[in-house]
Amino acid sequence: MKKVLFIILMVFYPGLMIFTKAQKVYTTTGGEMIFQMSEINRSGDHIPTNLRWTVFLHLGTNVHLDLGNAVGFYSGVAIRNVGFIMNEYNTNINNEQVLVKHIYRTYNLGVPLAIKLGSIDKNFFIFGGGEYEWLFHFKHKYWPSGNGGRSNEKTKYTEWFSNEVKSLIPSLFAGIQFPGGVNLKFKYYLQNYMNKNYVDSAGDKPYEDLNIKLFYISLSVNIRHKSIKKIWSETRDDYAYR
Repeated sequence: MKKVLFIILMVFYPGLMIFTKAQKVYTTTGGEMIFQMSEINRSGDHIPTNLRWTVFLHLGTNVHLDLGNAVGFYSGVAIRNVGFIMNEYNTNINNEQVLVKHIYRTYNLGVPLAIKLGSIDKNFFIFGGGEYEWLFHFKHKYWPSGNGGRSNEKTKYTEWFSNEVKSLIPSLFAGIQFPGGVNLKFKYYLQNYMNKNYVDSAGDKPYEDLNIKLFYISLSVNIRHKSIKKIWSETRDDYAYR
């Protein structure tokens, strides 16, 4: 894990050091439509999952540094709703095995770092990089009725800065940017989403043997704003003539 992050930093460091030499510096803002998938097992036993689709709350702003028409970098900050759905057999109060649907989600604050390669001027390029996300709000809801659906009574709880999930989680991503602002991205989380060392009120570790591989495909639209360099130049010139 540390080696992967070190390699990412070594790739992007030269570009960050030549910020002032970038031909274009500007920002983009946009949202995401996220199709979340997962592979889950408990002690090696497969647990069925469902696709999770979310559109709220996903919002991000990036600062772009273009070194020419073929190469660029970007970083920024983003907030998104990420999680998974699993259907697991549990034992109820009557000592019966029942199928229970669980939905886990967190609100994450992420900081990406990426390289762009392609026709930057035409806004048509591929991109890839890494991101660290802070999982600051947790929600777990489930339907203990035993039919594996959502039709009966629901149990739900939420928590800020929960110990049930990792505080920080890294990921890698890659995608393609199309002219007009639309882009398609694939992201893969490099660590287990839940905290295996979490101890509940009964003294148990419910996630100790739960293994989760979380990944998603997102479709987003990014709006490009006025060049930062142009704003700076106009402001500087305006004050120079006062």
